[in-house]
Amino acid sequence: MGGAMTPHEFIEKNIHDELRKQGFKEGVCFSVSRDAVDYYRQRSMFKKNVIADVMAWSNKQAKEMSR
Repeated sequence: MGGAMTPHEFIEKNIHDELRKQGFKEGVCFSVSRDAVDYYRQRSMFKKNVIADVMAWSNKQAKEMSR
């Protein structure tokens, strides 16, 4: 019980939690965190580190969805 998360689960959970902390609505957080996993899967290289790049992309998506 409570085994280790896969990288995809880790990204989804952490992106969701960070967006909620920033005040985005639950629906936006859910949608963007799911899309962030797809973004991660499609990328082969990242500019900074994986989490920083995925978080930057997710913030941009969340802001656009919240308009």
